[in-house]
Amino acid sequence: MIFTNLTRANEIGANSYLLDFGQDGRVVLDAGMHPRGEGIQGLPQLEKMKFDSVDTILVSHAHHDHTGALPLLMRDHPSARVFMSEATYYLAEPLLHNSVQVMLKQKAEKGIVEFPLFTHRELDQLVKVWQACGLERNWSPNGYPDPENEPLTFTLHDAGHILGSTGTALHHRGRTIFYTGDVNFADQTLSRAAEFPRSGIDVLIIETTRGAQPRKEGFTREAEVERLATSIEQTFARGGAVLMPVFAMGKTQELLAQLHFLQKSRRLPVSPIYIGGLGRSFSEIYDRLAGRTRRKYPKLNLLDDIAPQVMDGRRARDFSPKKGHIYLISSGMMTENTLSNIFAQEFLAHDRHSIYFVGYCDPESPAGLLRATKPGDSVTLNKEYGPQPVRCPVDYFDFTAHAQREDLLRYILDVRPRVCVLVHGDPPALAWFQQELAVQAPEIKVVIPPPGEGIEL
Repeated sequence: MIFTNLTRANEIGANSYLLDFGQDGRVVLDAGMHPRGEGIQGLPQLEKMKFDSVDTILVSHAHHDHTGALPLLMRDHPSARVFMSEATYYLAEPLLHNSVQVMLKQKAEKGIVEFPLFTHRELDQLVKVWQACGLERNWSPNGYPDPENEPLTFTLHDAGHILGSTGTALHHRGRTIFYTGDVNFADQTLSRAAEFPRSGIDVLIIETTRGAQPRKEGFTREAEVERLATSIEQTFARGGAVLMPVFAMGKTQELLAQLHFLQKSRRLPVSPIYIGGLGRSFSEIYDRLAGRTRRKYPKLNLLDDIAPQVMDGRRARDFSPKKGHIYLISSGMMTENTLSNIFAQEFLAHDRHSIYFVGYCDPESPAGLLRATKPGDSVTLNKEYGPQPVRCPVDYFDFTAHAQREDLLRYILDVRPRVCVLVHGDPPALAWFQQELAVQAPEIKVVIPPPGEGIEL
């Protein structure tokens, strides 16, 4: 089997990987877009593959850095079958339609000639090819369950990252290759911890997102929830509001549930919670599939029981933060001209308000820049507004949907694969795993795959 890393650099970006099993098939795992890349620079190296040479496309979950280039990959490989979990099947379509809208907007604002890279009409046709597959069941690349005497099959396992996220086991002539995708080995508010196989894996392809972040001594999720509640109380006492830049898919639903339980237990006062329109769309899907997934609290209906208010474009034009209100607004990276970026301009200058981050922030994104800015210093979140002083409290609460590096390392050591391929991490994260495995499991062949080069595994 030849493995090719199709990302443009070893980083957290446009995830996509080619597995070439020769005459038994060519499989692509994920096809994402880089959150900071513009135009074709945000794509994986899809040009590395000949036209219509891929047989199977497996999608781990619906986040944009794993699905954003899926329509382009399908366009280049019209004969390929596309498989994913049921929840990803429902979540990925509205996400990609939103991507078209974002590209059209960026074309108008920034003059990116090649945008949009695909259209709504093309996406409507491509979605018809997708097939949802049940978890913990063996599937043929032809789309049939429980195949017999097939040289190559696959099985999906719950990854605990967001709704529908899966790890993928590929079974090829007596050997097993396991791709984690994005994984979490701890329970979240809604999502349960991953259920992954821990034996019989020959090649492990594993994410390393948090490899450069050691776990804080004594850290518990419960203590972090308590710290968040105390900080929100203090903001309300000052007469302020709270802005939480969040991803519309996954983090919005997790924080909605967390805040609901804090209000229900009277740890926080009942106060209005606002979400964006896309966050509402994804919450509808979370509610629709609540009884058909491993979700905690399957009877909790996010939209009916919590009743968040929707902040659409019309209401945003007249926005002014109100005392005691909480705004769960995308994007999580505070990308320019998104609602969270625009709203932040109303928060930064006032010390009564607060901005809280609750998930991953690319260090070079506006969110990453704000997190790194000291109180009183200035930051530029949007070129149109220029530098602004940071007077409001800015804090980070670790409600990550990614596994802690210690948990990832423990999983590798439990599995003891013959080969461990490190992906989806910045160079310091990759280096940490490489060094730890060299000491703790020198018998494992550790590979950091150079972008665009085929490696025989």
